Amino acid sequence: MVTATYQRAAELPRLYESLLLQTWKDFEWVLIDDGSSDGTGELARAWGTDAPFPIDYGWQPNQGKHAAVNRGVERARGEFCAVMDSDDWYAAEALESMIACWESIPVARRSEFANVEGLCADPDGNVIGGRFPADVFDSNTFEVEFLHGVEGDKAGMYRRDVLRAFPFPENLGWHVPPSLVWNRIAARWSSRFVNEIWGYKEYLAGGLTERGPELRLRSANARMIYWTEFAAMPRSMSRSVRLRANANSIRYSLWEHVPLRRVIGESASLGWTLAAVLFGLLLWLRDRLSTRMTGKGEDR
Repeated sequence: MVTATYQRAAELPRLYESLLLQTWKDFEWVLIDDGSSDGTGELARAWGTDAPFPIDYGWQPNQGKHAAVNRGVERARGEFCAVMDSDDWYAAEALESMIACWESIPVARRSEFANVEGLCADPDGNVIGGRFPADVFDSNTFEVEFLHGVEGDKAGMYRRDVLRAFPFPENLGWHVPPSLVWNRIAARWSSRFVNEIWGYKEYLAGGLTERGPELRLRSANARMIYWTEFAAMPRSMSRSVRLRANANSIRYSLWEHVPLRRVIGESASLGWTLAAVLFGLLLWLRDRLSTRMTGKGEDR
């Protein structure tokens, strides 16, 4: 499994304790420290002397979670990579259940699948977001959200070869939305989803979830590419989702100083782009007003 961490020495022990409790023992923990100065390295080295599983600790200057995940996937040696945030933790049977879920896919079809995913819950055990349409459900990460309406964070594992073939772009700024990569993978592979709680999440102050509005503007280039690819995807989606994708493509293109004429000229669907122009302009103007009021997002 792979964890990218930054200044989470106070939270990491909870994840480490959940790894000690795993019923599946044949795994390694690749922990990539994205420039922490809070003693994370000392913790990892101390754990490495006692843990019943290998801990591969690596440090890098702060480059963002996406770059740290890439380094972790590069260093990982297993067939699969379960990526877990440093302030979250696993159910005791999570890794064993992931392997069992993968092995439930017929051998002849496994090359069609990239990953298996289960549910996440809050610290009180309440499922975050929605459940899947069936207890065992084959689809992909794009359709399960935008066609079947299943929202919320999930926990699972990907084939390592797939993650290595689709790394997070590292030339798009400090934050890259994970769905940029998940959508690219979903265009080629399926996913198996199960209604089992595999992970627990606690949204802490100062985390990426809380900083979402700020990060969206500071990483406008990544958002522009994400929404432009989204809008061009030849997949079934509702009119409202298609319109939102095109509007956000325009919104972040304007933040990247791409002329509207060029956005329209290079559109994969001229009709949808024209329909979304007004909405995209309004979103962009709202962002500008917000940054003037808060002072955030201007020094991208």
